[in-house]
This record gives sequence, C-alpha cells and structure tokens, in this order.
Amino acid sequence: MVRFVKLTALLVWGLSAFALHGEEIPEQKAMQLLPLSDDVWLHLSYKQVDGFGLVESNGVIILSEQGSIIIDTPWTEQDTAELLNWAAARGMPVTTSFSSHSHEDRTAGIGLLNSKGIDTHASKMTNAILEKQGKPLAKQEITGTSYALAEGVEVFYPGPGHAPDNSVVWLAGANILVGGCLIRSAETDSLGYTGDASPEEWGPSVQKVLARYPEAKIVLPGHGLPGTRALLHHTISLTEGGS
Repeated sequence: MVRFVKLTALLVWGLSAFALHGEEIPEQKAMQLLPLSDDVWLHLSYKQVDGFGLVESNGVIILSEQGSIIIDTPWTEQDTAELLNWAAARGMPVTTSFSSHSHEDRTAGIGLLNSKGIDTHASKMTNAILEKQGKPLAKQEITGTSYALAEGVEVFYPGPGHAPDNSVVWLAGANILVGGCLIRSAETDSLGYTGDASPEEWGPSVQKVLARYPEAKIVLPGHGLPGTRALLHHTISLTEGGS
C-alpha cells in the first residue's frame, strides 16, 4: 500500500522551499526533489522570468525498476540531466516522459531526453506548437482526450485553460493528480501568465477534471504548494473573478 506523506508535512517543506520573502532572491536556485509518496517525487526547478523574477516550477518523477517516468521536464536541460542521474543512481533509470503542454517549464528537457533515447510523449497539439516555435518535439504524439501512459498513469485533456493544449495526469496508485499549469495553488490570487489562456473555457475544463478524479488526495499545481481537491475549486473561483 502506498504510504502518503501527510499534507501538513508537505506544507512545512513547501513553505521552506517556496518562501523567498525577506531573502535576497538569487539569480538561480538548485533543483529540489521532495517525496509525495513512496515512489512519486516532486521535482522543483527554478528560472528567472522577465516580469516575474525567480519562478519555481513543479513536475514529478515516478520511480520504477521497470523504468521511471518524468511528468513535465525541469525548467533547464541541466536540471533535466541531474534528474536523470538521480534516478539512474537508484537503479531506476528514466525510460518515459510526458509534457503536459508546450511552455518551456514543461518541455525544456525534451531535446535532451530524445538524445538519451528516452520515449518522450506529448499531445499532437503540443507537438504542433513546438514545431511552429522550432523546438524539439516529443517522439510520441498523443491524440484523444485520455491516454494510458503506463499502468495506473492516465493523461487527460479536459480542454483549454492556461494554454490551448494543457493536460493533467492521474496517478491512480497514489491518488495524486498532477494538474500542471491548469491548476493554480492556494497561495495565489491570480491566474498568473495568461498570454496563451482561454479564460472562458478555463473554469469548465477544471470542472471536467474535478468530476473525473473524485479520489484525488494530493493535487499538484504547475507552480506553488501541493494541496487537495480544494485547489480545483480555487482555480474555478479565480476564473470567475473570485479569490
């Protein structure tokens, strides 16, 4: 049986990992790896973003002796290489990845993963956007609204929101929903970057996720602290102009 890290403990490490208030913000910060369950780890990477400062980005790695899986690459190739080394050192090298949409905080490591022979996945829509931007494409294109990436790992596309191609990933064995940038964290009172967003469709898309995964115990937003299904309600409220 999967042993869950208590959410209160997640909040303790999360506040330490995310709170830069009162500190001098560094130009860069080292990637962090934090456990969500026995075999699911959050990888937390950072990048300086114009207009936003040093921004953290969440993804996960699912450790398995049969081949580990990365959901959303770290924000740089250097951090992606570090993540590959970390998994390999544990005897569970990465064999598969999925990027939940085309933005750099989800896809920056695809080129490196391809060069290592790793089976990279993204939606057909994501690959089309990456191709238009002249960026590396995932080897495998996903079509349709749902896709079994591995046993107990489901990709679900609910519709546009933060980006036209944003998907979520359900980890059934751990009851963890990797919401990506479709889902906003509890500590934010805005929708963040909306340059590619569909504000009118965002709320209905999250409603589909809410209905599909009633058993979610941990919900991981693309940026910010992990939470519960309350993050889905919070995101819907923000799309309606609430806080």
